[in-house]
Amino acid sequence: MKTWNLSRNGKILKVKKKKNNLIPLLFLIVLIVASPSMGQDQENSIKWDELRSGEKQTLAPLQDNWDKLSPAKQNRLNNWAMKWNAMSPEQQKTSKQKLQTWKQKTPDEKFKIRNQFERFHNLPETEKQSLRNAYEDYKSLSPEKQKSLLTQHSKTTG
Repeated sequence: MKTWNLSRNGKILKVKKKKNNLIPLLFLIVLIVASPSMGQDQENSIKWDELRSGEKQTLAPLQDNWDKLSPAKQNRLNNWAMKWNAMSPEQQKTSKQKLQTWKQKTPDEKFKIRNQFERFHNLPETEKQSLRNAYEDYKSLSPEKQKSLLTQHSKTTG
């Protein structure tokens, strides 16, 4: 399932929000902790009253500190909130599961994943597409064949 690709198409879908959903709060905390930049230049900042009602609802835990966030962080959080609100309930569920999986990883595992992401990001587009195709082929295999390939790979890479 390509949930991230679906959320990047620029279309905004109206999705009914569940009340008292704490998962968006966890995403917000991760975003804030990942790149602290409180109290910086407020030029080009987004005023809380300028946010749409859906984004206000999603970002509500940050309302009291909104003006202390850097304009870059405000924009990043607003964009995230728009994407979150555009996701279907199934996409939100998948995102929540991915966040839980990420939170359970060790710092070393996270470091390795970030490095792999950076290496992939810097590849030429043709190589990226080749890797995407190979991954799609892998996903189409039976679970037994996937496990067999992973076992073979782990033996050859040590």
